[in-house]
Amino acid sequence: MRRRTTVLLGLVTLAVLLPPPAALADPTAPADGAGSGTTTLPGMPERLPEGQDGCTTHRGRPTSAAPWTRRSLGLDQVWKLSRGRGTTVAVVGTGVSAVPAVLAGRVTAVGAADRDCVGRGTFQAGLVAGASLPGQGFSGVAPAARILAVRGTGERGEPDPALLAAGVRKAAEAGADVITVTAPLDGSLPAVRAAMAAAVRHDSLVVVPAAADAAPRGGSGGDQGPPAPAPPPEALAVLDSGPQGTRNPLAPGYTRADLTAPGAALVGPGPVGDGKWTASGSSLAAALTAGAAALVRSYHPSLRADQVRERLLAGAYPGAGLPALDPYGAVSGPARPAAAAPAAEKPVALPEQTDTGAARSTALLVTAASVGTILAVAFAAAVLPRGRARNWRPGRYEADRRAG
Repeated sequence: MRRRTTVLLGLVTLAVLLPPPAALADPTAPADGAGSGTTTLPGMPERLPEGQDGCTTHRGRPTSAAPWTRRSLGLDQVWKLSRGRGTTVAVVGTGVSAVPAVLAGRVTAVGAADRDCVGRGTFQAGLVAGASLPGQGFSGVAPAARILAVRGTGERGEPDPALLAAGVRKAAEAGADVITVTAPLDGSLPAVRAAMAAAVRHDSLVVVPAAADAAPRGGSGGDQGPPAPAPPPEALAVLDSGPQGTRNPLAPGYTRADLTAPGAALVGPGPVGDGKWTASGSSLAAALTAGAAALVRSYHPSLRADQVRERLLAGAYPGAGLPALDPYGAVSGPARPAAAAPAAEKPVALPEQTDTGAARSTALLVTAASVGTILAVAFAAAVLPRGRARNWRPGRYEADRRAG
């Protein structure tokens, strides 16, 4: 009896432990990286501070740790499909320095944009297309893409809406596949509308920050100023988020956003040397998204800019609020034809749910087979010992029935 009970318990345990349908791992769990207690990185400014006469000369600090975004964005997985080769991403901002090894040989500048006095544009370019080099965990999203540097601010990083709009137009006319900018674009300005028209004509996808990176200077503590203006409808507006997928409630406000992407405590190169810096803001989230767009355009070269925009939205992680950037989903997801309506009027499409009917049927068959096996073994465990005890002679009920 004890042996029979042990067998039954073992079978029941086996059935209970049959694996359920597999669940995807949480891609937003942060990996060990810079700032984990081993290396403290300097902060990259948006513009040179008042009183500083010279350009940024700090070389940053070396670190071999991988930033949290490498795991969060699943870069090692998507690089098996695309690394952005054959695409050009324009960074419209403070300029881009080609000195850092992660950008060496892949930066082309329009005018004087090859000089980055601040360092912010170089940092953004590194997020887009920084190379993956031995001995370091850092890499841009599209490490094989090329960078087109275009000036969109004053030399010290002073904001200039007219210069920013002109930079978008110049980048489009220069043939950039993707364009990202250092500050929000006001879609109501005639210069911005003209720049976006040029981008549409030249099939350039414009990726813009939905909010400012920091509150306006001169504001009181906790005063984030007015929200950023509504971006142009053709542009992909990106909002920053942290390692847990949330945004600081005190971060600058926004009017419209299409997507969220990592934008807190990011790691990137500076204008001098090969050390690393850290920075936060929506313009950096836009830079990461521009890198993802380069991956898509490289893997699907026949897609137009508006189709790439839709693919980034369709492949994103759906959430309670805005969808979250998923480079792998954008590259590998099913292609969808672009609608005839302007991009801003298209509803954000969530990824199609996976058909789980076959998996559900398989699970039911496995469960039924397991239950049947348990019942059969239980029956055998109850009957066989009694049969052996009678030397397989008929039982009392069978003998009485024959006698009658």
